[in-house]
Amino acid sequence: MRARKLSLATRSMLAVLAVLALFVAACSLGRGSVAVPTPTPTAPGAARFQQSTCPFPLESGFHDGGNVRCGALLVPEDRTNPTGARISVAAAIFKTPAANPAPDPIIFLQGGPGGRLIEDFAPLIMRHTLDLAHQFGNHDVILIDQRGTGYSRPSLQCDEVVRLEFLTDRNISVQQAVDEQNKALAACHDRLTGAGVNLAAYTTASDAGDVHDLIAALGYKQVDLYGVSYGTRLALEIMRAYPAGVRSVVLDSTVPAQSHLLTSIPADMRRVFGTLFAGCAADAACNAKYPGLESTFYALVTRLNGQPVTFKTTDLNTNKTYTVVFKGDDLVNLLFQGFYAAQLIPLLPAMIDQANRGDFNHLVSLLYGGLVFDTSVSWGVYFSVECAEDVSYATADAVDAAAQTLPAAIRDGQRISLEGEIPACTAWNVGRAPASEGQPVASDIPALILEGEYDPVTPPANGDLAAQTLSHSYHYLFPATGHAVLLFNPSDCPTTIALAFWKSPAVKPDGACIAAMGEPRFQ
Repeated sequence: MRARKLSLATRSMLAVLAVLALFVAACSLGRGSVAVPTPTPTAPGAARFQQSTCPFPLESGFHDGGNVRCGALLVPEDRTNPTGARISVAAAIFKTPAANPAPDPIIFLQGGPGGRLIEDFAPLIMRHTLDLAHQFGNHDVILIDQRGTGYSRPSLQCDEVVRLEFLTDRNISVQQAVDEQNKALAACHDRLTGAGVNLAAYTTASDAGDVHDLIAALGYKQVDLYGVSYGTRLALEIMRAYPAGVRSVVLDSTVPAQSHLLTSIPADMRRVFGTLFAGCAADAACNAKYPGLESTFYALVTRLNGQPVTFKTTDLNTNKTYTVVFKGDDLVNLLFQGFYAAQLIPLLPAMIDQANRGDFNHLVSLLYGGLVFDTSVSWGVYFSVECAEDVSYATADAVDAAAQTLPAAIRDGQRISLEGEIPACTAWNVGRAPASEGQPVASDIPALILEGEYDPVTPPANGDLAAQTLSHSYHYLFPATGHAVLLFNPSDCPTTIALAFWKSPAVKPDGACIAAMGEPRFQ
């Protein structure tokens, strides 16, 4: 997801899916196989797609080269030097089980920046947790590991940074954590550049060129783009730079090109916590059960910062157990991540109340083990993109001013963490992206904009901002919904709207189902 844990990250999407496995039931899906377009001939030095064995285990009913096809696009690392060093961008094509497949596939653009896609989502497709027929209709779905992520090579994974996630039993300050992170990033930087990686080449503009080349290499005339979180920023850049190959775009949890994450996080955090507290106060049962939830929460944060608690937790990926020293700032960051999934939002007031009474069992079992231990993000990609396109345009004074709008109990921790990215990016040393890339994207390509009321990091106002220059866009806000509306919603309403849009992008989908969704049913 395009977000920070604020001391490291607010997790990639699939860390949240590990938690949602507790809630989402598998569903049945027929399977089929149809032909993939024949790749078009390429000029010498042009990008080309090389088919290969799928790098992930295939589940029953899926056949390599049949209803799933894998390979890698070979492209220049530096797109200003087409004959220079080449890198590989991994892709997996899942064929629709529909009897009448559409000619235009849906290309799935992951968040982050730096989130892997294929390794995490291919199993969900094969196990039918992500239902191709139900959620994507009669379209093939193409998963791409953006350059530097997942199965793409080289990998810009920073193990130096990831290791810090597992040092959970220490009581260190936010500033100490920032200093450790920045030292680890510097070590990662030196290792990658020492291996010949051009960190400045891992950008949104380069990713857009990769997607454009993949469309051509696979022989498609047009595709539909589905972007989630940072993936929407990439989709918008493709709309700007390569519009001819795009039939339609779904922007799910939108990141407009002109937005800046570093200075917007404080306002986003204040808004989403305020939405929760106001929502509980307006709900008679929630208000009676948890009166004064807002003051309870901020008092709890202050108390935990002064007197941390210790508990045991299990990494859901490895089943290893860790001792955790848990402070108020950790609570803020953990609950902020909890807003991502619509299924978790109704549980948050109870979690706050239980923690206030010294019971951290639900926080530990439903949130901590699934959200904190995450090795899926390529931090090298994250910082190459964020440093060039966002942080390089920020100042410590601007971050400090933004942080001053936060409640006092959480202000200093967030300010220190956010300001710590500025020296980190100075050391990352990828320069500044052209100012033109931060301009609003103007397009008449049909675009469906999906936003969640409780989205913690891409607030509904982002959709409004993007829509201002998208002349053929349809904008929908979903109540009781967090991040990644189409993926993390127990309601079929977003899927119904998206399917109607993909069928007829020129026609505004009927959004009547939204009225029946209602606000969270707090537990």
